[in-house]
Amino acid sequence: MLALPLVRQARYLGRYRQIAQVLGHHGFGYLLEQLGLNALLSLPRRLVLQLPPPAPVGVAERLCQALVELGPTFIKLGQLLSTRPDMLPHDLVVELNKLQDTVPPFPAEVAIAIIEAELGKPLAQLFQEFCPTPLAAASLGQAHTAVLPTGEHVVVKVQRPDIATIIATDLAIIADLAQLAQERTDLGAGNDLVELAWEFNTTLQAELDYRREAHNADRFRHMFAANQTIYIPKVYWEYTNTCVLTTERLYGVKINDLAGLAAAGMDQPRLARHSLQLILEEVFEHGFFHADPHPGNFFALPGEVIGAVDFGQVGVLDRETTQQLLLIVLGMANHDNGEVLRALQQMGMFARHEVTPALRRDLQRFTDRYVDRALKEVSVRETGEELIALAKRHRLRLPSPLAMLLKALVMTEGVGLQIDPNLDIFEIARPYAQKAFARQLTPEAVRERVAARGRSLAEAALTLPLQISDLLQQLQEGEFRIQTQEQELQRLAKALRKAANQLALALVLGAMILGLGMLSIAIGLGHWQGTIPSVLGLGGLLITLFIALLLAFGLMRSGDN
Repeated sequence: MLALPLVRQARYLGRYRQIAQVLGHHGFGYLLEQLGLNALLSLPRRLVLQLPPPAPVGVAERLCQALVELGPTFIKLGQLLSTRPDMLPHDLVVELNKLQDTVPPFPAEVAIAIIEAELGKPLAQLFQEFCPTPLAAASLGQAHTAVLPTGEHVVVKVQRPDIATIIATDLAIIADLAQLAQERTDLGAGNDLVELAWEFNTTLQAELDYRREAHNADRFRHMFAANQTIYIPKVYWEYTNTCVLTTERLYGVKINDLAGLAAAGMDQPRLARHSLQLILEEVFEHGFFHADPHPGNFFALPGEVIGAVDFGQVGVLDRETTQQLLLIVLGMANHDNGEVLRALQQMGMFARHEVTPALRRDLQRFTDRYVDRALKEVSVRETGEELIALAKRHRLRLPSPLAMLLKALVMTEGVGLQIDPNLDIFEIARPYAQKAFARQLTPEAVRERVAARGRSLAEAALTLPLQISDLLQQLQEGEFRIQTQEQELQRLAKALRKAANQLALALVLGAMILGLGMLSIAIGLGHWQGTIPSVLGLGGLLITLFIALLLAFGLMRSGDN
């Protein structure tokens, strides 16, 4: 049984007790007992069994209230969990989506002291003007407007005092709780909560470094340099470090302020299209996307230009994942469930042996339901919810980048539909997908994929003999144990025979290729001169090839048995 590390438990005992009290107050005393925290922390039973507050509300609402009360780290945790509808009930995900990354501001004099200490100059030398009233306040910091000595209007983002220490403590505790929940809860039985906690740790630590956010902003600015419908504010690096971030201030209308858009004379269907094209270009062309596209981070600028801010949360899709996403789309369009299954497997959602007739059947029903409908009748939210339901039913593992992407697409579609109810996301996405498909078929892309597969095969060929040697050693020493039924044993024996035959075949073919290579080198270097050596050499080679081909044919036939 897992237990909390004693050193960490003692070091963070005060915070552990505070978390336990908040959970107990909001009616989650049973969870404390399930995790064993009441015994480990010597909590009084009255705390563990404390009833919910007098005004009865649902479990999801009470959990969100508890997260808000526990502070910035747990608000961020709730936001992360809202991207995992494959793990949590729908009503809980809906409620977690309402969590706003807003907390009361801290005093302006504290913010000014941090700015002066971090940038090494008095405020009067740094800025021509500085507004002490925060423009916005969030979990990790708050933003103030200012004017630089050169006249540029900027937004200065200042990190909360001691927030790094607070978050470090909470992250250590969350890692402990994830370990306990992994062993002792039904949620942990079907999900890797320890991995999720590690991912959360990595993501939140990255958000604490404002230089990383500044680099993200610069990357987006470079990505959209040629796109006249997207604007990314400039970063002022001489006024930026780990705890202070200074960027160009954008003057526009919040993208979901419909009255403001109408007053500004915006073409709302055009604006909605531009907002959707933003994330489509990020995903299909760059594999790097804004992972927090809520309305507060986007502005409508003159000419229906989309201004984007706040790049602390980003998602990354590697080339292989993007390729598999495209193959899924292509397989669904062609009603080729085999292609869809192969792509899902390559993405790590399940292993080959986990493909069941029920999964194939449900996937067929999914494609039949959506593929033949008009694009304007299909929504990302509806499609995503069906996919999540399928993943839950068959215990598929949804990679975190895909969960984050799905939420970003749903949020973007929701904002776009607010602006233009007739928005057709799939029709707008079609040219981006077509361009991405075309890039996959270029000679350079094909050559790169072939080279990557070749490297993988070479690595497998080098490691296979070592793995077989280790297996034989374990068998010899009696360390290898197999518990199986007779039918499973027969399948295992057949698989081993086939693997051995394939290895022998690979060695035979490799020897043939090596012999041909050596012969060609010898001829090229002029070592085989004269009629007799050439005839003897050629005759010997032909006999060797004939024997090798017979052996290879025999191995292939035996491998089918």
